[in-house]
Amino acid sequence: MDDERTGAPSYEELAELVAAQAATIKAQSEKIEQLESRVAELERRLGQNSGNSGLPPSRDPAAERKRQAEENKRRAEAAGSPKRRQGKQRGTKGTTLQVSEAPDEIVDHRPEACRDCGSVFAEPNDDRYERRQVVDLPEVKPKVTAHRAHTYGCACGCETTASFPDHVRAPVSYGPRARAVVAYFLGRQHIPNRRTAEAMADLFGLEISTGAVDSIYAEAGRRLKGFIVALVALLKSLPVLHVDETSDRIGTSNCWMHVVSTSLYTLIHASATRGEAAIDEAGVLKGCTGVLVHDRLAMYFKLKRAKHGLCGAHLIRDLADVAVVATQAAWAVELAVLLVEINCACDQAPRRGWKQLGLSETRAFTKRYSELVTMGLASNEEPARRKRNPVERRSFNLVTALATHKRSILRFMNDIQVPLTNNQAERDLRPSKLHRKISGCFRSQAGAERFADLRSHLSTTRKNGISAIDALTRLYEGDPWMPPSPGR
Repeated sequence: MDDERTGAPSYEELAELVAAQAATIKAQSEKIEQLESRVAELERRLGQNSGNSGLPPSRDPAAERKRQAEENKRRAEAAGSPKRRQGKQRGTKGTTLQVSEAPDEIVDHRPEACRDCGSVFAEPNDDRYERRQVVDLPEVKPKVTAHRAHTYGCACGCETTASFPDHVRAPVSYGPRARAVVAYFLGRQHIPNRRTAEAMADLFGLEISTGAVDSIYAEAGRRLKGFIVALVALLKSLPVLHVDETSDRIGTSNCWMHVVSTSLYTLIHASATRGEAAIDEAGVLKGCTGVLVHDRLAMYFKLKRAKHGLCGAHLIRDLADVAVVATQAAWAVELAVLLVEINCACDQAPRRGWKQLGLSETRAFTKRYSELVTMGLASNEEPARRKRNPVERRSFNLVTALATHKRSILRFMNDIQVPLTNNQAERDLRPSKLHRKISGCFRSQAGAERFADLRSHLSTTRKNGISAIDALTRLYEGDPWMPPSPGR
């Protein structure tokens, strides 16, 4: 019986149906693969915290903080360490208010009558007393100083008038210390202009307009030009520099805060770009031959004359992010442990009187590093008949960077003057993030630049043991603290 009589599909119809079903299955398989990749990426993002990404600890959810606390407790118990309590730790040096032997004022409190029989005391007896002291702040009031420049006449007929000091520039003006306090509120404590004017009135009884506040801030930027030039010259001569950058806003446009710093000096530069133009504007890194510690931003690798040290803290976070994938956990965890182990050995070296790690030790560490990177490359082979999904790309890109920049990553092992992390630069940039959190944005490029210059000055002077108020007072007196000349 033929197909027409039975109603059964022909061979050609069956072939078309099979081909259509095959195409549907292929499309569905591709869609499922895309969705699985998307789910994996969303799960990865959901699992991000301060330990495996660049998120700050303040962004960690409560559940993650609890988990980290329990993990820290478990590690402490496994190591035999006592539980760390809140507040002062046992064995650490405490600090408290000290009794002054030369108080500014003495107030005697004498009993008038006996508390038992009520007899009135005839003569005071100051031999026996209990002493307590109260440390307080006096009421601060503005001090007005009148400057008079006298004119003397000479027998020759010439009249000579004395010059006013540099900070006495108008019939009535604010003195260096008053201006220093305004700049301190703005640049150090990040208090907005209006609240700065309010604080000056509440704390010191000094009425000052918001326009005057802004003018004082702008004056600080102008007076710091010489300091910035000297700081740039000094930083160019130093052997190890920490560099980093972070985004900010000028109105609705992006701007970038770039930092070049050490444990003693900080230069922050405000630029409209994140790229090489910002390096040229700042004037420190172009032609640099020292070690630059950074976070693998491609721009820094274009500085061919410089040596590079890559931030281990970023690498460890990236390894923790990759380690959540079962196929990557083995090599990623072991490599993070190795970096910490090398850093501990580098910390111990100066205590043993060593200037560098021993050759045999560095060779052993280098061998382990190479073996783990080889294991990572083997775990990230090219998939057959498809492209890598986002999760696979992250682990592949990381292990490729570990292989490509091996020398820069292990720079801290071969030169113990170079630290494992770039935390110095990140700490020096943190006030920029605080400013943005409070103020939202800058209103102009000039405002961003004066903020950067003032932060550079305040950070550098604080690192050198000079209080912010003293440094700013000197600045407004026309005698700013200056960094030493290169080579001194």
